Amino acid sequence: MLKMGSTPDKREQYRLMRDAMEKRFIRVAKGSLVGGARLGMFTATFFGIQNLLIDTRGVHDVFNIAGAGSATAAAFGLILPGSMMWRARNVLVGSALGAGICFPLGWIQLKLAEKANLEIAKSKPSSNLEGKGNQSRVGAAIERLEGSLKK
Repeated sequence: MLKMGSTPDKREQYRLMRDAMEKRFIRVAKGSLVGGARLGMFTATFFGIQNLLIDTRGVHDVFNIAGAGSATAAAFGLILPGSMMWRARNVLVGSALGAGICFPLGWIQLKLAEKANLEIAKSKPSSNLEGKGNQSRVGAAIERLEGSLKK
């Protein structure tokens, strides 16, 4: 970046500073777009493989999540630049790290989902009579409107 006073003309100084700031902004914006696209591709690949495994195996468990993490990390290790030996090393390391990281995270996710489903089942009323006291304002307004329309 140019220092103030490097040229005698003030307008030239400001133009040079503006050009430098524009180049910096473009560089940061380009990096953000490229990083966002890479993250989006990684996420889409992971969840696509996970859903494929769920459909193929017919069960949603920790092994689907670990397998998707392993396959995604291996695929992205394969597309990194370098020689074939370097890429093979990246595939093996990515596969091991993907499975090692995704297995405990998948286990935690499934346990939290089970706990949430139990809480939802406990909070739902078993019949409409019990639900009258635990009803939201929106539900009560909808029932009043239905009652007035039936008259």
